[in-house]
Amino acid sequence: MKTILVLSILFLSMMPSLAASGEIVVVANKNNPLAALNKQQIIDIFMGRTKFYSSGDRIVLLDQEITSSARKSFYQNLVNKTLNEINSYRARLLFSGRFALPKEVSDDEMIKRLEKDPNAIGYIDADKINDSLKVLGYVD
Repeated sequence: MKTILVLSILFLSMMPSLAASGEIVVVANKNNPLAALNKQQIIDIFMGRTKFYSSGDRIVLLDQEITSSARKSFYQNLVNKTLNEINSYRARLLFSGRFALPKEVSDDEMIKRLEKDPNAIGYIDADKINDSLKVLGYVD
């Protein structure tokens, strides 16, 4: 009985770290002009409503590859939409001339581009953050 109690306590104490390891964060180059973004600002950027920084520079939007589980989780948590719904929404904006598709990249390419371009914004798993990136926001 004592062993089961000890194992249960150990398992429960590990739960927060297990949840945090799969957390998706919105990130940018450490020299990006933004300090932080709230959820609505993240939605506006990734849904094509905000295209420029207040300085007038264009936001370089990066998206995970279509097959990425991070991409599926990101949009599901951000706007409660499937990838098919996101693609349909973007297609309407694209054909109306109000949207340019974000560049689709792998995790490694995402990090490389974010490290090089201070105007780029993307999202990655929290455990992949390094010193050259800064977290702008979290997607719950």
